Amino acid sequence: MISFSTLIYILLIHFLADFGLQTHDQATKKGTDVLYLTYHVAVYSLIWLFASYTYFGNIWTALVFYTFTFIFHWITDFMTSRIGKPFWDKGDLHNGFVIVGFDQVLHYIQLIVTLLILTK
Repeated sequence: MISFSTLIYILLIHFLADFGLQTHDQATKKGTDVLYLTYHVAVYSLIWLFASYTYFGNIWTALVFYTFTFIFHWITDFMTSRIGKPFWDKGDLHNGFVIVGFDQVLHYIQLIVTLLILTK
């Protein structure tokens, strides 16, 4: 079971790493350019490396968390940015945001499941 404070920690770190530190170019180009996607995911995952080290207090556990997060965030963003791009290109904000919302749900599931696995 995850505590309320841990859930808030996940939400805040994820928001900072996925939105606050993502540049405009990364956000708009990751759907067509894997270099922008990879750079975004690298920055995102590096934030999680520091956050997970702070949380776990163990570099090896933090590195496992970082690795899982990098791989699954890259796969998720690769798919969702390509699915959402046609909606954004034609100005369909509603469906573009539906894809962004789904993307966020997938990220939260990954973060929580990874945390649960590493704390067993």
